Amino acid sequence: MLDIQPYFSVKHGKEFAKSLPNLRKELGCIPFAEHDSGYGVGGDTFRALRKLQVPPSKVYQDWAAITCKNINPRLLSKSLATGGFQDWHTMLAESLQQRWISRQNEPLSFAHQHKLIDLFVKWLSRHDFENKKLTKLLELHSNSALDSRVLSNLNACLSHALPLTKPSMGDIHCRETYDFCQKLIESFASYYGGTKLLFDYFSWKKIGND
Repeated sequence: MLDIQPYFSVKHGKEFAKSLPNLRKELGCIPFAEHDSGYGVGGDTFRALRKLQVPPSKVYQDWAAITCKNINPRLLSKSLATGGFQDWHTMLAESLQQRWISRQNEPLSFAHQHKLIDLFVKWLSRHDFENKKLTKLLELHSNSALDSRVLSNLNACLSHALPLTKPSMGDIHCRETYDFCQKLIESFASYYGGTKLLFDYFSWKKIGND
């Protein structure tokens, strides 16, 4: 297996490691009962979805509201602690896709589908479920939402080794690309003491990615 450690940018790695204590303070900091109705997705993501029968924000928010009502923190924590994150992630992605097709009569692209799910999980990670174990498990297992900001920062953290100039969410067109990028992020983040989820937070805290 290719050793990518030689490509890690020490500058970015030190910056990431230094930021971790403050990034962790953002996890589990909002009482879940007080959550907002946007469920972690802003207008920029939805603006890329055009000419649809139903406003995309409504379909997503309706799905997220139902999903949140069905979350049992104790059971979810138990599942994630026993290696169930990928099954849960897949279930979320499939349920969102089913609802999307039922409302829009067409599927979400792979990129949009998985970005919405990863933004939703990231949004969950900010909330306090009165279950510290669940907060920690979300930190450990959640993916990065692969948008232009995260992908650009990933390339910078790899010393611009990837032949990309303006990476975007649309470049994540299949499972193989998605998994490969998540593995690259995990390799860098874990080396410096973090996780994929914290790398996502870190990417959005950075002003620049040079």
